[in-house]
Amino acid sequence: MQMSRRSLLAALGATAGAAALAGHGFTTGPGAPNWQIGYANAPAGGFAPRSMDLISGRLPDGFSGTLYRNGPAWFSYGGETLDHWFDGDGMVQRIALRDGQAVHTGKFVATNKHRSEQAAGRFLAPGFGSAGDESYPVMGVDDANAANTSVLVVDGRLHALWEAGSAMELDPITLETLGARSWREDLKGMPFLAHPKVEPDGTVWNLAVAGSKVGIYRISPKGAVQSFDMLDLGVTPYLHDWAITERHLILMIQPWLMTKFIPPFVDTLQWRPEEGLKLLIIDKADMSSRRSAEVEGHAFFHTGAAWEDASGAIHIDVALYDEPFLGSGGGTNLMQGRYIAAEDDANGVLSRIIVEADGRARIQKTDIDGEFPVVHPAFHGLGRRLTALVGGSSPGRPGARKVSLMDWRSGKTSHFDYGASRVPEEHLFVAKPGGRGEHDAWLVGTALNIASGRSEVHVFDVADISEGPVASFAARYAWPLGFHGTFAPG
Repeated sequence: MQMSRRSLLAALGATAGAAALAGHGFTTGPGAPNWQIGYANAPAGGFAPRSMDLISGRLPDGFSGTLYRNGPAWFSYGGETLDHWFDGDGMVQRIALRDGQAVHTGKFVATNKHRSEQAAGRFLAPGFGSAGDESYPVMGVDDANAANTSVLVVDGRLHALWEAGSAMELDPITLETLGARSWREDLKGMPFLAHPKVEPDGTVWNLAVAGSKVGIYRISPKGAVQSFDMLDLGVTPYLHDWAITERHLILMIQPWLMTKFIPPFVDTLQWRPEEGLKLLIIDKADMSSRRSAEVEGHAFFHTGAAWEDASGAIHIDVALYDEPFLGSGGGTNLMQGRYIAAEDDANGVLSRIIVEADGRARIQKTDIDGEFPVVHPAFHGLGRRLTALVGGSSPGRPGARKVSLMDWRSGKTSHFDYGASRVPEEHLFVAKPGGRGEHDAWLVGTALNIASGRSEVHVFDVADISEGPVASFAARYAWPLGFHGTFAPG
């Protein structure tokens, strides 16, 4: 039976300047600004494996593994531009970093959406900000799955993730699409949120969001479902990210609420800051044991992580906004090569939400602007001191320009400013061999060099990121700006 567009929105619920560079066919329009290469179609056939050029430093001894990243990479057909940046077809980038070298590969995820639209030469599927074509058959949420938000490696198996569809499994070497992952037979077709939480031992927690109903996955390090529980929030918020501690799950219910069932999904949401930002705290050992807290109404897209102190207070790092500026804007201007700072540029503020054991809650804001907060994976959910994020801005162009490292214990922040010519993306912690502390690690992240028209990867020593990268590599071409990644050691 064909799924109605109303049903699809309910399932989406609260989730949801160079031409032909290096012969790869990555093109932008005549007279386009140089930064638009970050928002232009990637080659339909992807990027074959190719060595990147070492441009400074050297890869540290012991640094070995693969950086996977995901993001939208198809934005236009002919003169038609996508309605919302969040709906571009996902392309996974693979950067193998070992033996002093970096090798890049990129490939589109072969979703039903991507195959159908490439064959038709036009946009068809509904999505976060796209109404889609009424004639496009939606038999299940994976017919609209863009697989464009994040990546997850479980027991050596690679997955491309979206907000409201299945995890799409890819070959970790070739990036060929293997198909939708069924974590358990009775959970086939169940949504798998794009922000799973991985404990230091490899246990994966994630959500399946469908309207006000939320499923909670607990998956072993080997990929077996250990439990799946359901709860009803009573409202349908935009639930893009969440947090865990060693003992609790924290669902952060922002007052950006779904009120109708007419595509596109973003148009169903109403901003109601007077209702506050609510936190539902669930005991991992007993899902029926729940408590709530509330702080002033703010919007957010990404958390770093959470932890509990000796008093039982919960601390959550999050990039907070006064309103949901980023998601509602759409990014159409950027995809068409126009930058309007008042409409297309917004940074959150790195903040800490503290929930005391007695339920009192408050927000502590730092003076650090930015997005994509991340923590050392060995300390996820545990007591720690460091959060990294990217932020800052440059006049006349979109995107961040610096990477920052916040030490919550000392209150000090270190920065590295990439400058106006580079747009840095999310940077991830990578533990040094034998490393035991948070500072005994590297940061690895990508950046788009809009002056050279090349994408780059940079490695920093967490001990002092202000000294700049210890190693930097550049591809001979650019790929589009993306969202999230993961690092697989080895």
